[in-house]
Amino acid sequence: MHSILRYLHGIFGSVTNNNNIEDNSANIIEYIMFSRALPFLALAAVLTNTHAFVAPAGPSAFKTDRDPSLSAFKDLISFGKTAAAVRSMPELLGIDKDGNTVRIPVKNIERDWSFDDYEATGEFSTNLFLPKDRKVKGCAFFMHGFSQYPIAYRQTLIDACDSASVAIIAVDTGLTSEGVLNESMKSKLKRGSDSPQFILQRAVSEDTKQCIRMVMEGNDLFAEYGVKKSTVGNKIAVMGHSMGGGLSFPVAADCDIDYVFTMAPAFGEELFDPINEGVEKRTPKYSMLLAGGWDLIAPAKKVEEISATANSKEQNSSIFVNIARGLHTGFEDSVVIFDVPINSITKITGYATKIFGLADVAFMKLLDLIAFGRTKTGQLDGSSALMSYFLCAMVAGKGITTEDAEKYLDDEIADIFEKKFDFKYGSS
Repeated sequence: MHSILRYLHGIFGSVTNNNNIEDNSANIIEYIMFSRALPFLALAAVLTNTHAFVAPAGPSAFKTDRDPSLSAFKDLISFGKTAAAVRSMPELLGIDKDGNTVRIPVKNIERDWSFDDYEATGEFSTNLFLPKDRKVKGCAFFMHGFSQYPIAYRQTLIDACDSASVAIIAVDTGLTSEGVLNESMKSKLKRGSDSPQFILQRAVSEDTKQCIRMVMEGNDLFAEYGVKKSTVGNKIAVMGHSMGGGLSFPVAADCDIDYVFTMAPAFGEELFDPINEGVEKRTPKYSMLLAGGWDLIAPAKKVEEISATANSKEQNSSIFVNIARGLHTGFEDSVVIFDVPINSITKITGYATKIFGLADVAFMKLLDLIAFGRTKTGQLDGSSALMSYFLCAMVAGKGITTEDAEKYLDDEIADIFEKKFDFKYGSS
């Protein structure tokens, strides 16, 4: 098992060097789930290239022939045709639990940045979340985890958006994005030194910084929705989970942003180190870092190091929140690999049976069950509430304190989960 987890570390580059991986069964299950699901989910992502998985519409797609292999082949072709049709349809906007439109895609943004001697090319898109009343009082920029997309955090972002009356912009740049894939392939073919992780971190952070500049400069793409300097002022935050959390500090430092909220911020490539390239260069006035006690990808001790460094430079500026028995994926609304939700994948188990076999179908069903159960621990509700608290404090022009954060949380979540969250100012 240990060797399997080390192998995954080599592939995904987001696992810290922890010599006691066997000590935590919960996270081992997360890794096994990820590795088993990856082939099927990768195929789905390639076929659809959309923000949500869409199963074939017609019942004829599920018709079987006498020859199972021929049937699977025909179904796969039909499946691919359906996916192509989906790409040609107008993009559907997200709908929240009350049936309201909650996401506005801002597409075809031409990249306008460089990184060392690299000149960016191509386009990217963003997810724009707006308060229901469209009265924008601040703005936050959110960055997703290594194998995720903004869809994995949609309800959390919606709730924070409405609670604090802020606009939230999340770049849709990910592992399966055309630009990232192209650059990764080029580096591989040319035996370059740029890893997929470096290429992704560079693209996500620089695309986010470009969006920040666009808002500050009053670019029409965001200004038409009321997101501009005159409405948000200096009430701007950078937020992120996992890889995106680690990137939040360098992005905030480069853009002179004083509010940083992260969930399980992970250390990645050295050029994007959250301490050396972030806090050490410019310490944000206010930061809050959430960490799961059972998280191996972003161990709580490593997360606290970031908070401790911030507090050593600016006293009581950074709150560290340790979540008892918290998992790395517990910060996501839904388990998503690339931009494909697990619960959507499991709806087409007929295809999984023919292409991947009964064992994988059973695994996917188990994965769906675990994905449902993982949201019932209080971690997600509490994390969502703390994001709202943080952004409300920013909009009000206030600082953050452990006392205020704990009181806000106690008022928002069930009593049985209150003791799950431990608040303190990170220290070494």
